[in-house]
Amino acid sequence: MGQGLLARAGRLGRLGVKRTLLGRHRMLLFRSYLYLAAGLLFAAIVLDYGFGYLQSSQVPVDQRWLDATFALIERDLAAVPEGERAEIAGELAGELGLGVRLLQKDDVAANSAADAWTLIDAEGNTSYLRDARSIDAIIRLGPVIEPNESVLLRLLPPLFYLSIFVVVGIWLRPLLKDINLISHGAQRFAADYREPLATAERVSELGGLARNLDDMSARLSGLIQSQKELIAALSHEMRTPLARIRFALAVMGNKSDEAMQQQLDAVNDDVQEIDELIATMLNYARLDHPDLRMNWQRVPIRPWLQQAVEKCRQPGTQISLAVSESCDAVSMDPRLMELAVSNLLVNACHYADGRVQCSVSRQNGEYMISIEDNGKGIPESERDAVFKAFTRIDDSRNRETGGYGLGLAIVARIVDLHDGRVLVETSQDLGGAKFVLRWSTPPED
Repeated sequence: MGQGLLARAGRLGRLGVKRTLLGRHRMLLFRSYLYLAAGLLFAAIVLDYGFGYLQSSQVPVDQRWLDATFALIERDLAAVPEGERAEIAGELAGELGLGVRLLQKDDVAANSAADAWTLIDAEGNTSYLRDARSIDAIIRLGPVIEPNESVLLRLLPPLFYLSIFVVVGIWLRPLLKDINLISHGAQRFAADYREPLATAERVSELGGLARNLDDMSARLSGLIQSQKELIAALSHEMRTPLARIRFALAVMGNKSDEAMQQQLDAVNDDVQEIDELIATMLNYARLDHPDLRMNWQRVPIRPWLQQAVEKCRQPGTQISLAVSESCDAVSMDPRLMELAVSNLLVNACHYADGRVQCSVSRQNGEYMISIEDNGKGIPESERDAVFKAFTRIDDSRNRETGGYGLGLAIVARIVDLHDGRVLVETSQDLGGAKFVLRWSTPPED
């Protein structure tokens, strides 16, 4: 069942993950650029307002010039008789290039008790008025014609802020392009170890990093391929002498006495155990092959689950089923998921104290298959380790009672192919271990 089962599996389950990773990668690059540009923009705005605040806290240069001009005018006018002040004001206006007039205090209606005022006429020209107490009059300086503001001068601040985005974009573009190439190559290598990275010749700024990653991925690809080839070769080559040993044992069994037959039966059991280990290792190796193809189907869950339970039922163990009404049909690869559920049911029956419970439900767009038993359970500190290959966490789960330490690793791999996860908890109903398989509903559902 294992070989025919795994030969039909594939990479379709990974395509959705690759698209998701690609979308996240693009968003990461966009966010990096946005954060950097926004940070520089924020710093520029803060500095702009900060300089403005510091300048406003000081006496402007124009105000100093204005105070000095009024003081000189008032001094010159106070030095002459009142009748000559209008003439002197005209002379000062000619020297300064600005209008200088004397006004009576009754001619100015002020709405404040200040000594100086500013007037702006309809044309936008500004006049300055100052109360000259020494001559008991109001001095008017102006109007001062405001120069036309340059359009370019108005555009300078937004052009400055826009230049931040342009400069950051120009600086980051080759870096982001290199990161994009390396990231895509890494995604392809993660999906298929037979395609190592080849980015060193295509990057511009991150050449050293790309070469190191290319070399590392090439070495990893070679190691993984040689390891898998070695495992496959050993597994197939070992089956031939095992078959010969079985044949020899069968021949010897026909000619031996009862004591010899018992010893031969023990040797035959060992040979059978080795053969099962080889088959399990081959199944586990095929699950990690890049050419694995998923065969998604809508499967009526109750008859499918009842069939899997009947295959795993053991004497003295009661297995109960509970299927939610929302799970009449489930999207999955039925052959692969049957292998995962069978492994969990066999484990549960081994370690249960007579009761096993299997339930199927659907929550928040996810399918859930839960398998619980009333055994001793699994300590919380060791729950992550049980999904590693060849791991047996204690003496009660040894090879004689619990297989070769590959069953749960196969379960984890199959659930990963379904873009899901497997969890270990404590059963609230039975008190033993509870394994929960969760995987997302395909988009067409």
